[in-house]
Amino acid sequence: MKKMMTVLLTALVLMLALLPALAEEFATERQNALAAVRVSLPEAAIDYAVRERDDGRAVWNVFFTQGTQLGVCKVLESTNEIRRVELFEKPVDAMNAAEAMASLAQSKGEMTVTELELDWEDGELIYEGEAELNGKRYEFEISVTGEMLEWERD
Repeated sequence: MKKMMTVLLTALVLMLALLPALAEEFATERQNALAAVRVSLPEAAIDYAVRERDDGRAVWNVFFTQGTQLGVCKVLESTNEIRRVELFEKPVDAMNAAEAMASLAQSKGEMTVTELELDWEDGELIYEGEAELNGKRYEFEISVTGEMLEWERD
């Protein structure tokens, strides 16, 4: 029992020692993805980015506003290659992704958004995604005007 506790404690100490390095690597990968979007879309005002898995590969969904449009750019993390750019006409009273996620956090609590997409559903432009809150996973849909359309436990 004592030996097992020592092994567990050692593993915990090693994990805690690695956290700063992992956080720095994550921040660097995020900055690289944002830089790729800035080069490809110099007029875009980037407002939010989410790292997720797509077909087993790490990708960044980078959300931006460009003129009268809202957009999302999918960037492959390993190469910073832009895989897809989607543009949507921005309704007059639309929130960008950062504003929509802040609104969601204000109504539901501080959470970690793990997936986020921007898409049309039933004629309405929405942010659709998944989030973790208090150790539980939730799926959500919020219109770009801020109306909560769905919040359910996954």
